[in-house]
Amino acid sequence: MTNRRKQSLIAGGLTSTAGIFLSKALGILYVSPFTALASEANTAYYAYAYSIYDLLLKVSLAGLPFAVAALVAKYMVKEDVKTVILIRKLSMSFMAVFGFVSMMIVLIFSEPITTLIITENVTAETLQRTRNVLMIISLALFVVPLLSSYRGFYQGLKYLKEYAFSQVLEQLARILFLLGMGFLAVVIFRQDSMWAVYFAVLSTSVSAMISIFQFVFLDRRVYKDLKAKANEQHNEPVNRKELMMELFNFSIPFFLMSFFSSGFSISNLFLFNRSMYMISDNENQIKLLYSMIMFTTNKLTSIPQVLAPGFSIAIIPYITSSYERKDMKEVRKYITDALNTVLYLAIPLSFVLYFLAEPVYYVMYGAQNVEVGAIVLRTSTLLALTGTVYPVVTTMMMSLRMKRKILTSWIIGFFINMATIMPLILVFNFYGSILSAALSSAFVIIVSLVQIRKTLGIRYTKTLRLLLLMIVGMISFYAVSVLFGLLIGDPTHYPRIIMLIILGIGTLLTMAAYFATTYWLQVPQAIFGEDFAEKIILRFRR
Repeated sequence: MTNRRKQSLIAGGLTSTAGIFLSKALGILYVSPFTALASEANTAYYAYAYSIYDLLLKVSLAGLPFAVAALVAKYMVKEDVKTVILIRKLSMSFMAVFGFVSMMIVLIFSEPITTLIITENVTAETLQRTRNVLMIISLALFVVPLLSSYRGFYQGLKYLKEYAFSQVLEQLARILFLLGMGFLAVVIFRQDSMWAVYFAVLSTSVSAMISIFQFVFLDRRVYKDLKAKANEQHNEPVNRKELMMELFNFSIPFFLMSFFSSGFSISNLFLFNRSMYMISDNENQIKLLYSMIMFTTNKLTSIPQVLAPGFSIAIIPYITSSYERKDMKEVRKYITDALNTVLYLAIPLSFVLYFLAEPVYYVMYGAQNVEVGAIVLRTSTLLALTGTVYPVVTTMMMSLRMKRKILTSWIIGFFINMATIMPLILVFNFYGSILSAALSSAFVIIVSLVQIRKTLGIRYTKTLRLLLLMIVGMISFYAVSVLFGLLIGDPTHYPRIIMLIILGIGTLLTMAAYFATTYWLQVPQAIFGEDFAEKIILRFRR
């Protein structure tokens, strides 16, 4: 067994998370200069394009690629390399077709989709600009599924470092393109600031193509070796039809799960504007709130949420391999390890956005609209936490072949979101959008954990005990954040660069208080092992 295969789920999850975190961090850093180039009024168009993109791509990225990862892991355990190669060929063909169809749907129906998203209450200029960004983003709907097929294949082979690197490369290429072209268009050639938005939307396709080249280069070593091993294999691969059925049987639940788990994006895309126009006729304010919820604060809440895809990526091959060997003891260990680790890291990462919302928003987006932005960010902390836990829990369910149960939960959760967003907005204003999504996610998390317990006999006693100790750790976190807030006063009185340094110090102090308290309470030792501190020191020395 290779060292790669011996890698623990926690190590694999943290490796994937590190790459995604760096990718997200880069994504957050570009927001401020991009907003300056595009103007805050135009960021709503960027959010409209990415709402459609996110909806369709979540389906494609969470469907077949996850199935490919699981099946590649399964047949690698069986040492059936010919079937692994066949899986890749079939998935690449399907994703190319799926991407092309998605692209054509958005191109052909861009006008009715535009009207459906932003209603008829807006100006002709708003309608045309929204249609333009939808047409540009359609290219990404063809390119990104191809990239996700490569990623699914290498995820199944447990090349998690390469997987993480591809995400960093994609994000870096995207930022350089959107800021570079936006600067040329708006600053050098004096074009309308909307051109910065157009290039930002186009950057998704450009960066995905660059990341594809990385995997093409990796193929020269890894895929070439696999084909050589396949030539030495005597038994034939699994029948093509059987394999297609297996791919679809595995991917369709992911496909449906992804659709129904996108309730937040779908409900806001189609119902937010309509609901808000029932209580206000201020088009600019409604666009601002939409861009805050779906873009600016969403970028910030995505920081703790990097744990979700990071551990979901690791969960699939590890749990699938153990499940195929019928090693239920190891499966139970993987589940509790992932759950405890995600909770331990997600809680402080989420609530730092709540307690330091005003300085965080000011540093990222400036003093304009900082009060409203801080309120939206504090409320969105609910989504930061639930949005980190529920993908991990549902991926566990899928890996344990509990497809029907998780789909039922997601369908109910989806309709909870769709049914409650409008009345909650009418009662609580824009807060209702976030409350509706958090309610839906909490329902799915609770039901899923109960079903996993019934199926595997897992007892969450240790997790609940650790969770209680984490909450105790948050008391010291809260105390330090309150003291920090009293010391700095109004963050807008400082230059943003100075406030960034102060905020960094404050974040480190609050996190240090949490980790020191929980270390004293033996929480990280219980999750990572008694010698985890020594291992970290040793790694830094190396």
